[in-house]
Amino acid sequence: MKRLGIYVHVPFCKKKCNYCDFYSVKWDYEAENKYIEAILNEIKGYKEKLSIFTADTIFFGGGTPTIIKPSNLKRIIESINDLIVIDKNAEITVEANPNTLSHENLIAYKKIGINRLSIGIQSLNDEILKKIGRIHNGDEALSSIDRAKKNGFENINADVMFNIPGQNVKDIENTIDRIIEKDIKHISFYSLKLEKETPLYIMEQSNKITMPEEDEERKMYYAGRSAMEKRNLMQYEISNFALKGYECKHNFKYWNQEEYIGLGPSAHSFLNNIRFSNLSDLNLYCENLKSNKFERITHEELSEDDLMFEYIMLRLRLTEGININEFNNKFSTDFKGMYKMQINYLHKNNLIDLSENNIKLTQKGMDISNYVIEEFMI
Repeated sequence: MKRLGIYVHVPFCKKKCNYCDFYSVKWDYEAENKYIEAILNEIKGYKEKLSIFTADTIFFGGGTPTIIKPSNLKRIIESINDLIVIDKNAEITVEANPNTLSHENLIAYKKIGINRLSIGIQSLNDEILKKIGRIHNGDEALSSIDRAKKNGFENINADVMFNIPGQNVKDIENTIDRIIEKDIKHISFYSLKLEKETPLYIMEQSNKITMPEEDEERKMYYAGRSAMEKRNLMQYEISNFALKGYECKHNFKYWNQEEYIGLGPSAHSFLNNIRFSNLSDLNLYCENLKSNKFERITHEELSEDDLMFEYIMLRLRLTEGININEFNNKFSTDFKGMYKMQINYLHKNNLIDLSENNIKLTQKGMDISNYVIEEFMI
């Protein structure tokens, strides 16, 4: 049977962070109950489409998935399992804020089959955390890791952010070193990008904050990468580092252009070479699903050229790059012949490494990955 990834968007937060532009609303019990009934209806609506699949990854993202009751996460997992078989070795991840990971919740997550946590730590500097609107402090972040490990969670990711106003290289190194001391197996290491209409964007436009210079942003990135690789958390994707065997299986669904469905408001799906997404409005989402109406805001069937460019874009994010034979077999074409000029130019400028059957970004190429990828638009 074909394997499928499932993403579940839980659109609730106690407080929206100052940098976040993901769809979320303020949580309350009534909204949670309406959301659960709607998403269970959405799952049932996939019955005919997913009979040929088994699910080998499930990822609860947000928002803050751990803000809702563990019993409701269980209902979602059980409803998915009623629809298609969940592989016995499936990776089931839940994103969490540190202060939602109580001892009781962690016990419940284990019982319902969640086996991977992704904790939004971002920084261990309390001033930085306040600036970006997080509702935890550094000590609470480290304590949440301790609680998770005591309750049997070994596969834990920590989100760490750099390029924050007021941040410096020493702060990055301190945060990463202290997290790795807790035996964290995976770190997602992201540069802050100011998205329009977010509080930090508005503050920057009003000259209330100043973003780090580009050179300083690169120094933070290099320092973080070095700190992780010294402790054997190796880079396997532009923003992701892991001990061998702890790479995120669900995210490989995206990078390998594999099929997945997204459940919940604003969630995106890729099925049968078609991309579609749900409404980014919780009330409309719930009202529609109450009457079994599946309204999508995008529905795009990708052409062969679209699929090829997207595959190149996604695979070049990975340090292993593109397997040329796999590309040729997937698209019935000759990669080196089709992109001869681009390959020669990028290789000459030390932006890609090239071998008989592989092309991947150099470190220089990773620094300007968007530019490199754009060269393959034909």
